[in-house]
Amino acid sequence: METPMVDHQGYIDVNAALKLKAADGKVEVAKLKAQAQANKVELLVKESAKETASKHLAKFAGLYLLILVLAFIFSINYIPETSIAVVAGLITLVVTNLSTILKGIVENGDHKKEKKLTDEPKE
Repeated sequence: METPMVDHQGYIDVNAALKLKAADGKVEVAKLKAQAQANKVELLVKESAKETASKHLAKFAGLYLLILVLAFIFSINYIPETSIAVVAGLITLVVTNLSTILKGIVENGDHKKEKKLTDEPKE
């Protein structure tokens, strides 16, 4: 990295000064990115498995339900007639359980918010 120097005519080398400024900016950006990444990792480490699973299911439960239902609909052609009721029952059971879990996630989030609001001291 060049440092801006005064040349023989008494002027600062502008190109070296600009390169130095650009390098300082890149270092600052890299520092901020590293700090943000460290904060993200710290939050993930502090998060419990239940919270991680809740976040994952909150994002992807609808997709899982859709995949299960579509897989059942498309598999009807290949499943013997005597087994369709059993497979439908199993799919219904899994869909119901996922829906219940998702409902519990949503309701627990609401209860936490309500609890925080009710726990505030009154003046």
